Amino acid sequence: MEHPAIKPSRRTVLRGLGAAAVAASPILSACSSGLKGSGSSTGDTIKIGYVSPRTGAYAAFAESDAYILEQVRAFFAKGITHDGKKYDVKILDRDTGSDPQQAATIADELISQEQVDLVLVTATPDTIHPVAAKCESEGVPCVSTIEPWQAWFFGRGATPKKTFKYTFHFFDGIEHLSRVETDMWRQHDTNKKVGVLWPNDSDGNAFRDKTTGYRSQPSTKGFTFVDPGSYEPGTKDFSSIIANFKKEGVEILAGVPSPPDFATFWTQAAQQNFKPKVATISKAILFESTVASLPNNLGDGLCTASWWVPQFPFTSTLTGQTATALADDYEKSPLAKGRTWNQGLGPNHALFEVANHVLRNTNPKDREAVAAQIAKTSLDTVLGHLSWTGGGAANPVKNVATIPMVGTQWIKGSGDAFALKVVSNSLMPMVKPDAKAAEL
Repeated sequence: MEHPAIKPSRRTVLRGLGAAAVAASPILSACSSGLKGSGSSTGDTIKIGYVSPRTGAYAAFAESDAYILEQVRAFFAKGITHDGKKYDVKILDRDTGSDPQQAATIADELISQEQVDLVLVTATPDTIHPVAAKCESEGVPCVSTIEPWQAWFFGRGATPKKTFKYTFHFFDGIEHLSRVETDMWRQHDTNKKVGVLWPNDSDGNAFRDKTTGYRSQPSTKGFTFVDPGSYEPGTKDFSSIIANFKKEGVEILAGVPSPPDFATFWTQAAQQNFKPKVATISKAILFESTVASLPNNLGDGLCTASWWVPQFPFTSTLTGQTATALADDYEKSPLAKGRTWNQGLGPNHALFEVANHVLRNTNPKDREAVAAQIAKTSLDTVLGHLSWTGGGAANPVKNVATIPMVGTQWIKGSGDAFALKVVSNSLMPMVKPDAKAAEL
C-alpha cells in the first residue's frame, strides 16, 4: 500500500509541537542536519531518558510504566559493553503530566542538565512532539512510539525529501487504522454513513486531510463521511455534533478523540439518544481503565484498532518473554495494582529493546553514531518487526518504522471488568479472532 504525504496547515504544526517547543526551535530548521549536534558525551555511564504521561489526561498510556521500568532496570543492571568498554546504564524517567509545555521543559532538563545519550518518549503528540523537537534541535537521538506516523512525521513539518537526523518513530499509520476499522464496519449491516470525531489537534488534522488523510485510503471507498468540522480539545458540549449525526442518519462512528473528550461526547450521545450500530474509536478507548470509567457501562461494545495484544506471536529480545508471558507477568505483578494487561506494554517495552540493540552496536557516547545506528536498525521485538531501512510499507519514510494492527471490541464481563476481544485480523492473519463483532 502506498503511504501518501500529508501537507499540514501551519496551525496543525504549531498545535502539534506545543507553544513552548515552537518558541524554542523553528519547525523545519531542526530537520535534516540538526542545529547543535554536540557529537558525544563523556563518562562511563550511559544515560537514557524515558518520557511519558504518567498523570493527566493520557495517564492510561503509561499505566504499565512502573512494571516496565523495573524490568528494564534489572536487565541493564549488568551494564552494556561495546568495543571492549563497559558502561553502566542509568534510566531517567520523567512524567509530562500530559502537558506539552511540561514535556518541553523535561526534554530541556534531560539534555542540558543530565546530558542524556538517548531519549525514549511515548504516547500522543502532546508528549512526543515537544520532546522530539528539542532532541532534533540539540542533536540528541530520540525514539518515540504510540502516535500515528503521519501525525508524527508530517505534523512536525517534515516531508519525504526533508526529514530528520536525530528523531525516529515506530507505530501504525492511518493506512493501518482505516483498513482495520473499515473491516469492522463491514461486519455490520449499515447504511455506510460514518460520523467522524476529529479534533483540532495533530492527530485530528492528519486524519481530516481530504487529499491524503483517512478518507483518501482505498479501504474507505464506498462509505459516506459526515464531518461536522473540527472541535477544540476540552469541548464540554457536543450537542450540535450529535444533532448533525442524528440528522444525517449516521450508523457508524469513528474518531481519534482524547479520553476525556470522548467520555463527554459518548455520555451526551446516550442522553440525546444517538446510538450508532458500530463505533471504532482510536486513542480514547485503548485501555480498560478508560472504558470502565464510562458511566452506565457505555463502554460495552465499543471497537478500536489495537496495536498490541497478548496473542501477538512475538518475543522480547530483553527478557525472552512472549507477548502472552509479558501480559501474564504484568497482571501478576504488584506494580500492576490489580489491573489487567494494556496495550502500552508492547510498544513501551519495545522502546527499550530498540535502545538496547542500538547502544550495543555502536559507540553509545557518540550521538551521531547512535542516530546513524537507529537509522539502519532492523529488529524483531515483542511488538513485532521494526525496520528503519529498506523502504516499502514497513519503512514508508526515512525516520519511520510501521507496525500492523488487529481490530478489537470491548465486551462487558463480570463486575467492572471489560475484555478486549479480537474481531478482525485482516492485517495479521496469524492472530486468531476471539469473536465476531457485536452490534452496539
